[in-house]
Amino acid sequence: MQEKQGEVKETYTVQEVARLLKCSDQTVRKFIRGRTLRGVKVGRGWRISHDEVVRLTRLQG
Repeated sequence: MQEKQGEVKETYTVQEVARLLKCSDQTVRKFIRGRTLRGVKVGRGWRISHDEVVRLTRLQG
């Protein structure tokens, strides 16, 4: 199945990623600051794509 151009993928907040990874919000923000995890700043919060979360979990082993 090919992705259509302009199609919106699922994104997560810092809190949602922390819950998925079973870590703290601060740890997720540290990953973003250290560029281990890529996110997009939207207003005052961050949005992280599903693909980024999958990539990070594969890196962590």
